[in-house]
Amino acid sequence: MVRTPTSCYAFIGHPLIRAALGDRPSRDVHWIAPVAGGTRCAEIGSGGGFYTADLAAHLGSGSLLVALDPAAHDPRARRAVGPGATTVHVTGDGRALPFASASLDALLFSYSLEEMSGPDVVLAEAGRVLRPGGQLVLFVWRPLTRRRIRSALAALTGDDGRPGAFVLVRARRGLQNLRLAYRKR
Repeated sequence: MVRTPTSCYAFIGHPLIRAALGDRPSRDVHWIAPVAGGTRCAEIGSGGGFYTADLAAHLGSGSLLVALDPAAHDPRARRAVGPGATTVHVTGDGRALPFASASLDALLFSYSLEEMSGPDVVLAEAGRVLRPGGQLVLFVWRPLTRRRIRSALAALTGDDGRPGAFVLVRARRGLQNLRLAYRKR
């Protein structure tokens, strides 16, 4: 997995820098619609927990949020988890998600897809673990959305000529980021 150097996280993770780039966790988590009766959601690449607390609060009690990251031991990730979904921090990689097939209602990749090798493998794993009708939300840095990521995104919906497993339901292009929401067929 290609990772952003740890020394950069303090800078790019600072709330003022993230706000300048267009990120507001309390607003951004609304890209995921909670499921009645509780949502089973995973945040892939949760890092220092920039979205985790707001996502847990948004999903609400009765929901489960799994914050998955290669560095799940990062103490910053646990700093602000409060009310809402039960939150579990797990060490893992998006290329081999530790979930049963069709077991999750939603997945959030918050600026992590571009750090993973083999985005086609990562997105196939997302398709495996999401139930039919499940939500896949991707936030990616536009400058890092290279051809390999663009072709993997086209394969999601069938824009590459093959049958796609997802339908694009919402998209927004910012100056530095791209936000995409899909529904699994």
